[in-house]
Amino acid sequence: MTAFWPYDLPKAFTVSSYQETRPNNVIYSDVSTGPAKARRRTTSNVWDQSGNMVMTYGQYRSFLTFVSDTISDGAQAFWFPDRLGGPDLLVRIKEPPKASIDGNFWRVSLMLEVLP
Repeated sequence: MTAFWPYDLPKAFTVSSYQETRPNNVIYSDVSTGPAKARRRTTSNVWDQSGNMVMTYGQYRSFLTFVSDTISDGAQAFWFPDRLGGPDLLVRIKEPPKASIDGNFWRVSLMLEVLP
């Protein structure tokens, strides 16, 4: 069964840190004359979401447990809240998370791969 993002963790990245990278999903083919032909590579492709989350010490502990135990250090996919309010997105952690202490909070940097 696919895991869900823990209820006690932030549901979104901070607004100022959020980035998404849409896939390069077009193939161009040269032709003898005129503009190149273009077509979609696939109808479903992966894309990236990244940003920071601010967590308390307790939330950061919960996050570490979720990553190491529940999703096997990021090897397994999980359901993550959609930033636009739609259905949850099936994602996987793309790169190891980075964290730093900022006063009494942890700033966690996360890159997710949104799966089709």
